[in-house]
Amino acid sequence: MTVWERYSQDERDEYEDFLKMYGALSAMFNQKSSETGAPYLDSKFQETIYAKSFQSEDVDIGNTPHDIMSTFGDDKIGIGLKTWLSSKRSYQKVMQLKRYRDKIDPLISEDKKDELAYTVATIKNERLNADYSRLGLSKDENIYHYVTRDRGLLKLSETSYPLVDMDKLKPGKLNKSSFTFTDGLKEYKYTFGDSQIWMRFGPDESDTHLLDSINIDILDDPFTFLKDAFKQYKNVGGIYVQKKPERDYIYIPLYSYSRKTVSPRSGLNAWNGDPKTRGSQRVRPEGEAYLPIPKDLWNKCPFWVNPSIDMRDYAGYKQETGQSSYKFNLHFPNGKVYPAIIGQANFKSLETKPQSALGKWIFNSLGVEHPQRERYDQPSDDIITMDRLMRFGLDSVKLWHEDPNDYKNIWIDFAEYGSFERFMKDEMQVQDESEE
Repeated sequence: MTVWERYSQDERDEYEDFLKMYGALSAMFNQKSSETGAPYLDSKFQETIYAKSFQSEDVDIGNTPHDIMSTFGDDKIGIGLKTWLSSKRSYQKVMQLKRYRDKIDPLISEDKKDELAYTVATIKNERLNADYSRLGLSKDENIYHYVTRDRGLLKLSETSYPLVDMDKLKPGKLNKSSFTFTDGLKEYKYTFGDSQIWMRFGPDESDTHLLDSINIDILDDPFTFLKDAFKQYKNVGGIYVQKKPERDYIYIPLYSYSRKTVSPRSGLNAWNGDPKTRGSQRVRPEGEAYLPIPKDLWNKCPFWVNPSIDMRDYAGYKQETGQSSYKFNLHFPNGKVYPAIIGQANFKSLETKPQSALGKWIFNSLGVEHPQRERYDQPSDDIITMDRLMRFGLDSVKLWHEDPNDYKNIWIDFAEYGSFERFMKDEMQVQDESEE
């Protein structure tokens, strides 16, 4: 069964109606549509209507592998969305690796093709596995949903979105601009100039299903149509649409805000510290971690956690409540919920109960599978660093209340690189288009 078939008919119809409406206005966005006859479709619009029509979540953060997550009972499906001109067989971009050029570029030569294929495929799998951990996805159910555009026609298709099978990896041709490789299931290409992985798509590719074909009538004069429609809309007094509450995001850095570095043995890397008891040979629990909270955050938004609590006044809170921390439930994107606290002097740390719940989620989502020392007296090298955060394009987490009146439940997810700095400067949170 395709993922498409798991949605209701009403949901599929709504999605296709949005595609028809947008396609009809193609000449407004792309003048060449009137020449080619092919409808226009903006990728961001596609993400928006997919999430809306199928009651799904937009989970794309910067350069993460999945755009949408659909949930069916206990099953969480990661979905990559794509659209392009022509339904003929072609390569399409699937992953940006600019931040890994220092690892990849030295391998670009005929005599290192095996190592080049292995390195690029390993990085691709690392990024996919990290997103599986972040979102709680399985490894074999995720898909690409893509829309190809031909003259007067949209074709909706679905294909598998798997890990590269490293046991069947074979390098292909290398030339001045690109390199191909395959695992027998999918064919890939890596282009040197823009550091992109491409995957071959087409109607005859393995695990590919044509879902539907939609005829599109492109309006010759969409401007007049839109102008008349807007006049009619105003004449009837408009349509009341209940405003969706905006999320009250705040951001916490995964690094020291003052030093602009990640401590190798505390905070996120607390598990990498020396044994807690002097003379002990017991390593710290796997994934033990907490998030250090800069004092500047509470100075900026002192009543965000709870309007009745001033997070700048830790001593007053302790005196009034007799508590040394603020307790709440922390909801993760993978669907899990853990008790959590904001505690220590000046409310300077966030941690879960157990501490490893937050730690393992962060570490697994950043490509570290087993965050624990092998020996009590030998620190690990596989830790969170600024370089690792930069490569993944994630250096902060964002918190929000789903219900603005429920202060005992807080949601968390990663935030794009630079988010905390922008938040503190009251700058708009915008995606780095160069990383797409």
